[in-house]
Amino acid sequence: MRIKRYLLFKEIRKQKRVLLYIVTFFIAYIILLSATLTKKYDLTVGDIPKFDIKAPREIVDENATQARQNEEAEKVDKQYTLKTDVQKQAEENIKNFFAKLISLKDSSISENDKVLSLSKLNVKLDNDEYATLLSLSKEQINELSGIVLESIAMVYTNAIEEDKQSDIQNAKIIIDNKMANINYNRTIKEILKNIGYSQIAPNFFFDKEKTDEKIKEAKRSVPPIVIKKNQTIVKEGEPVTENQLKTLDDLGLLNESSFNLIIYINLALYIAIPLFLQFYYINKFYNSIYQDISKLLLISIVNLTSLVLARTLAIISPNLIPLACAPILITLLINYKISLVQSLLNSVLIAVVVNFNPEIIILCIVNTILGVTSLRKIEQRNDILYSTIFLAAFISLLTFGTGMLLSNNIIDILIKTGLSAIGCLFSGVLAVGLLPFFESTFDVVTTVKLLELSNPNNPLLKKLLMEAHGTYHHSMLVANLAEMAAEEIGGNPVLARIGAYYHDVGKTKRPYFFKENQVGKENPHDKITPNLSTLIVLSHVKDGLELAREYNIPKVIQDIIEQHHGTTLVKYFYITAKNNSENPEEIKEEDFRYPGPIPESKEAGIIMLADSVEAAVRSLNEHTKGKIEEMVNNIIKDKLYSGQLDNCDLTLKDINKIRSCFLKTLNGIYHNRIEYPMESKK
Repeated sequence: MRIKRYLLFKEIRKQKRVLLYIVTFFIAYIILLSATLTKKYDLTVGDIPKFDIKAPREIVDENATQARQNEEAEKVDKQYTLKTDVQKQAEENIKNFFAKLISLKDSSISENDKVLSLSKLNVKLDNDEYATLLSLSKEQINELSGIVLESIAMVYTNAIEEDKQSDIQNAKIIIDNKMANINYNRTIKEILKNIGYSQIAPNFFFDKEKTDEKIKEAKRSVPPIVIKKNQTIVKEGEPVTENQLKTLDDLGLLNESSFNLIIYINLALYIAIPLFLQFYYINKFYNSIYQDISKLLLISIVNLTSLVLARTLAIISPNLIPLACAPILITLLINYKISLVQSLLNSVLIAVVVNFNPEIIILCIVNTILGVTSLRKIEQRNDILYSTIFLAAFISLLTFGTGMLLSNNIIDILIKTGLSAIGCLFSGVLAVGLLPFFESTFDVVTTVKLLELSNPNNPLLKKLLMEAHGTYHHSMLVANLAEMAAEEIGGNPVLARIGAYYHDVGKTKRPYFFKENQVGKENPHDKITPNLSTLIVLSHVKDGLELAREYNIPKVIQDIIEQHHGTTLVKYFYITAKNNSENPEEIKEEDFRYPGPIPESKEAGIIMLADSVEAAVRSLNEHTKGKIEEMVNNIIKDKLYSGQLDNCDLTLKDINKIRSCFLKTLNGIYHNRIEYPMESKK
């Protein structure tokens, strides 16, 4: 039956956490959706609005960007490739032609066959021209070959562009000029010109791939033309252009703009993932906090509050957002490690509110890191304000520095710097103001609250000092033992110390019934029965709880007061009662036990051990190292074996560390002192 109840309780707690995640998700979704949704207009080309229409967010002006890209593309020259093999082929053709001429000179074939043989080559001439060349001597043919080759070499020093007749004409002019200066008759010159003309061919061809690549490079070189947030798109009294209408449509500002489901799905995923990581991190590394639904609710409320503030103040200026408020609150209310992770993940959501403004995102991250680290060790609430003053100074410098890098408008930079400083200071003031609300609503005792309770001027501590000074000093020693032990095992040393201060405040009601307050006085227990003495001793726990409630001491300290004796037996009076009774078997052990409960936290367990150890060691006649160690070991074994430490999550390894810490501290307190010799009187 117990197992079923436990499983049912566990399932209910699990469902509560899932429900909390879903509720947190939907609230965050509504907040961020409100930041993305904008007012819509009924406009067509040519309409004249009676108001300015401004961009609700930053967007790339696709039309203007594309127009600028097209302008740059038109400036790109066509790209050509020079083919050197065209010249080589021409020279090869000429060499082959004149070589054939020389070989045919010695041939016995007929003239017609010789002409036919030449006509098959890549130099096309009339038959008469072939015959004229065949009539020349070998020496003349060789000379003419060199002349033609020189002219071709001169032709191809220039590019002959494909489909460009002017380049062909220029090439012919080069050949004409060359032939005009040779020492041959007009007929030969014309033949050589025709040979040269036949070898003129384009060597500079249009390269489409290179040209397309150059156009792409030109377009890529054009930076996107951005319409800034709050930049006027359509001015009052001016007709709407087609490009302006396209921009309004891209921004989703037209009523006929199509419903884009992808935007809503993307926003849902964008929110769900950081929220899941927040819950997962706590579950993975701080399971005790994950099991505490009130702590999870507290973290969710702080994060959602920061989103609401960001959404509200971003309308005025993103720099005014109190970015450090959430990190400060979670650091003080939970711990700094959770705060760091939670706040960084929450920055991802705030980025939507500020339109992914890189300046604000950087400020958010810096505020988180500095806000958390500067508050790891504080002693009073005013330290929060001092930390935020330092933070405001640093953030102001950062804002000014980034502003100088990104803008030339010094007035705008100074305004943003001032607003960032105000946002930081507002974070501190808001955190100080909200802290008591969260402390009382969620019954959370912060380090700040605990440190305030350590003030010697606290009314209840003053009462303890004035009315039970022996108990007060005992509590201070217990506090030293408990604090060092808690720090050694990774507990909460501040809670252990403050809990020890208040654990015995109930003794102020009847201070002289407790040994530490009986210096120089009779022991009143000698005049009453063991049963009555036991009732008085046991009642100091109940009296302490009543005083704690009267003086508004936090619940976590009240628990320590209630649990620091657990269900231990008041052995002295129990044994005395049995010894004095005629019927010892009628003396019931439960009448001499504290009502409990046994310690339920590490700190309560440590204080139980420290309280017993300090009192027992103080009662020793000799404070030798061996006797102290024996006493400490016996007390710890007794508490362990009697089950007093079963519910406080202390492992055997922890208990061994606590034991070593107690011995080190007590041996330091009760170490042997040098006996200084007195000066003899003469």
